[in-house]
Amino acid sequence: MNEISAALSANDWVERMSQLALRQGVHLSTLQQKAGGDLELLFASAALAFPSGALFTEKDANEILKRFLAGAGVMVATDHVELRRWMVDAGFLQRSDYGTDYRRGSLPDWLSDAAQQLDFERVADAVAQARSANEAQRESRRQAWLARQIEVTEGGEGRPNIAGEASSDETFMRLALDQAHNAWALAEVPVGAVVVKDNKILATGFNQPIGNADPTAHAEIRAMRAAAQLLGNYRLNDCELYVTLEPCAMCAGAMQHARIRRLIYGAADTKTGACGSVIDLFAIPKLNHHTKVRGDVLAEESRRLISSFFVERRELKRQGALPADADDCE
Repeated sequence: MNEISAALSANDWVERMSQLALRQGVHLSTLQQKAGGDLELLFASAALAFPSGALFTEKDANEILKRFLAGAGVMVATDHVELRRWMVDAGFLQRSDYGTDYRRGSLPDWLSDAAQQLDFERVADAVAQARSANEAQRESRRQAWLARQIEVTEGGEGRPNIAGEASSDETFMRLALDQAHNAWALAEVPVGAVVVKDNKILATGFNQPIGNADPTAHAEIRAMRAAAQLLGNYRLNDCELYVTLEPCAMCAGAMQHARIRRLIYGAADTKTGACGSVIDLFAIPKLNHHTKVRGDVLAEESRRLISSFFVERRELKRQGALPADADDCE
């Protein structure tokens, strides 16, 4: 456990927990490896939920820790059993002589004074407010980004204002192209995808099979996974998927299983395209679901993006900045 020399004030305690609240899926072992006492601060915050001097059964202690993980400790990727074990080992929870009951343990000196000025509700409220404010900011940025894309598509750069479905398709395809640039920034083939339902974006994704060491991490798969998790359903009924490159057989098959209502793609893929370029999985009559397909939406922009990426790759390879066996062709 980290040694902290300076005592922490109650306000600093709340402020640091508010900062930690903006993270997601933090593991206890990760906090243990970091300097600054964040793991002790987390344990102490959970210990505040146990009134000083009171004795709790294991069942009651578990319920308290479950509530902590659902609120003030929501950023942590653990369960109540693991958290209880870590807190006991670190002395933040103490077990009775018979090992069946629990009470609050001793807090480190650098936190003990602040703990006397704090209650658990103040910490939990601060975490909830920080996460809510952060989510509001993210949504505001997303809406501003979407508005800018719509403006570009419908009125900017000399483009005509095309009414109806065609205009909407271009709007969302530009967002998919934006995702493709994220892939390029990570040295992945620049393909991006967006899942839309009721004219609202559910999820986005971009190619990341190299970085994730995952052959299934195509843009479409990543976007569909995120959308399914958001909806809590592996079926993506009434959803539309926009992708900058014609899907391969793997992604096309996943769309069929997900019941994607409509697929809109940009550039054709003459090497692996499964929407007609090489094969057409969506045209097989024996399949029990048939996704509607529209291709060649902003196809030139999509082709140019991929071509530019591989031009850069070939130049980097020529300069020796890439391994000799690195892919440098489309």
